[in-house]
Amino acid sequence: MAPRALSLRELAERLRILEERVARLEAKRAPPGDGRAASAPPRAGPRCEGCGLPLRKRRGRCAECGRPLA
Repeated sequence: MAPRALSLRELAERLRILEERVARLEAKRAPPGDGRAASAPPRAGPRCEGCGLPLRKRRGRCAECGRPLA
């Protein structure tokens, strides 16, 4: 059985729904009524320029790789 042709109004409604879904996915939000929380944003904080790990200072140096902090 062949699919029926959609009216212009139905196409516009489907396009609106798809645009909302894409915007939600790009913003990393859960669908309405889903009940799941979106993933938490990564923690922003200083990182060592040498090893790239979160910066833990010890005696003016990175605790992981020993690179001096400037």
